Amino acid sequence: MVCFLKITTNLNNFSENVAEDIPFLQQIGIDTVSFSLRPMFGPREGQVLESPRPYELDELMNNLNAAVKMIRQASLKANEFSFDITNALLGKAEGNKELDIAKALIKAAGDAAVSQIWVRPLGIRQGPGGVPGRYNRAHRGGYLMSAFSVKLMKEELSKRDLTSRWSHHFTNNITIEGYFDNLVKALQKLVPIAEDADVKLMLHTDDPPVPDSDNLLPGIMNPVLINRIFEAIPSKNLGLLFCVGTRYETGVDIYDQIRLFGNMGKIFAVHFRNVRGTLPSAGEYEEVMLDEGDMDMFEILKALKATGYDGTLSPDHPTIFIGDDKRRATLAWNVGYIRALLQALKSEGYD
Repeated sequence: MVCFLKITTNLNNFSENVAEDIPFLQQIGIDTVSFSLRPMFGPREGQVLESPRPYELDELMNNLNAAVKMIRQASLKANEFSFDITNALLGKAEGNKELDIAKALIKAAGDAAVSQIWVRPLGIRQGPGGVPGRYNRAHRGGYLMSAFSVKLMKEELSKRDLTSRWSHHFTNNITIEGYFDNLVKALQKLVPIAEDADVKLMLHTDDPPVPDSDNLLPGIMNPVLINRIFEAIPSKNLGLLFCVGTRYETGVDIYDQIRLFGNMGKIFAVHFRNVRGTLPSAGEYEEVMLDEGDMDMFEILKALKATGYDGTLSPDHPTIFIGDDKRRATLAWNVGYIRALLQALKSEGYD
């Protein structure tokens, strides 16, 4: 079966060990992959997130070329990679160098026919790993997936532990408007490069999508502010990596969200996962397998197709199965489930 929507997964590395996984990806029907250049400004295990080491341009370029070469040699399509622009968004002096690196990477992506880049505006909250309140919860048969609780988040933040991975909640003084202005200025520099290179830049909504509170640095990537970004930078090359799970967790009507951004032509890629519970209704949520959550994933696909979406579906946030150390079983399960949904979608006349 040839899927009219592409299922993709991430090659978290591109060492020789990852090359062993490529035949497996081909066996389960994946022909499009995203990859990492390693975080441009990312934490190491157990580190406080205040002074991460930047990667130099030569290192990142070598990684990009190595990844694309390996992916193409396997007859796969290199679809997407990501980087963050933390210092630029926090208004730090290192931000200018960071944006120069980002410009070079965008040009290189265009030359390598990598069509999309996920720009991670992680600075204000340092990304999902910089917000406490996550834990693993067991489900049917004991499989584990991530859950999040606002209560646990607040309990941890109340300690004001300056040696913790979320110390930036107490030391970062940037306002949401200051951060927003920095993001717009950064994108105004990057988007013209992306237009020239025929590369799409994607933004992801906040994960976790926690409401503003006295104990939490405000999130930037919510629909109101995203629309302000699109108004400030009206480019067909700037859009969303639309996370179905993150949007549902906020308690909004997920179908309204799909219509809102899909009909604007702003959904460039989709993170396709299911969730049980929302923050407004329960103060927490739990990630679950595709067939167990609150959302009907078949209806989600129909809503996406109704807006004309024809991009990729990524079953991110893997399930932890017994003995599945390489996460192959969870990926095969998700891909098989999504392929069945796509086949049913085609049988109903969608193309």
